[in-house]
Amino acid sequence: MQETVPDDLKKARKVRVLIVDGDARVRRALRRLIECAPDLTVVGEAWSTPSATRLDLELLPDVVVLDLLPQVPEGMRALRELRGRGRPVVAISRMGQLGPQAMVAGAHAFLEKHSRDVDDLLDMIRAAYRHDRWPPGG
Repeated sequence: MQETVPDDLKKARKVRVLIVDGDARVRRALRRLIECAPDLTVVGEAWSTPSATRLDLELLPDVVVLDLLPQVPEGMRALRELRGRGRPVVAISRMGQLGPQAMVAGAHAFLEKHSRDVDDLLDMIRAAYRHDRWPPGG
């Protein structure tokens, strides 16, 4: 994967990311991927949506990467709450069919876990930080 960091982000402070996923292995993998980018940093991890909404208020991340499962209604409520606070959200799920619903609920991007598009996650986070939707023009 070739690293492409937009010029406007090269000069800025690092984008602060909160990871929300019920699986510790997934959180670790996401952290490793995000921390490899010179313009991104993980400021916190949450295992549940209630802890995510609490940590969001404490840490004030720039972007939240939010797993919508295992409880979809709770995940969608958290997505709407975070967006209501103006927080950009990249929604993730192993259920690809949740993508359209997540985008309607206000997500800036949606990534299906275990997809080949996982390499796009860093660009999705950057787009969300700029309050752009992913894919570009989407």
